[in-house]
Amino acid sequence: MKTTIEMPDDLFRKAKAVAALRGQSMKDLITQLLTREIGAPLAPTANARKKAADAFSQELEALAAQVGKEWKTGLSATDAVREQRRG
Repeated sequence: MKTTIEMPDDLFRKAKAVAALRGQSMKDLITQLLTREIGAPLAPTANARKKAADAFSQELEALAAQVGKEWKTGLSATDAVREQRRG
């Protein structure tokens, strides 16, 4: 859900700096702080999403390697796709 929050400029600047130092967006920082304050379940953080994306990438690379072993041309599956996109 989107919402607008009004806060003093100095508080916004401090919050923005804290988020930047933590490598978070303002959305993630505010969500984390509100979650901690009211005890709601925490949604996945940017770090958790990155870990999930990394795991997906590793699984995709493993699948590409498996397809590459079974590929019937002299090209790897990745190179074949690249050639197809060029053509």
